[in-house]
Amino acid sequence: MNTDMNHPWFNPLWRRILVVAICFAVALWDLSNGEFVWALIFGGMGGYAIYIFFIAWGKDKPGKPDGE
Repeated sequence: MNTDMNHPWFNPLWRRILVVAICFAVALWDLSNGEFVWALIFGGMGGYAIYIFFIAWGKDKPGKPDGE
């Protein structure tokens, strides 16, 4: 299992959006079917994906130093 969230496969924005959307879609599907535990698990995965892919994305990637 690959746990590298900075993998180049995630560079296109549409792929990151798709991963988040699938997590929340499954959470909503499970919630509508009364599976509250699975809805909580997939909702948590979606929330974590939002944090990793949109809030913390690129903060630890090396860039140009200021002044160049």
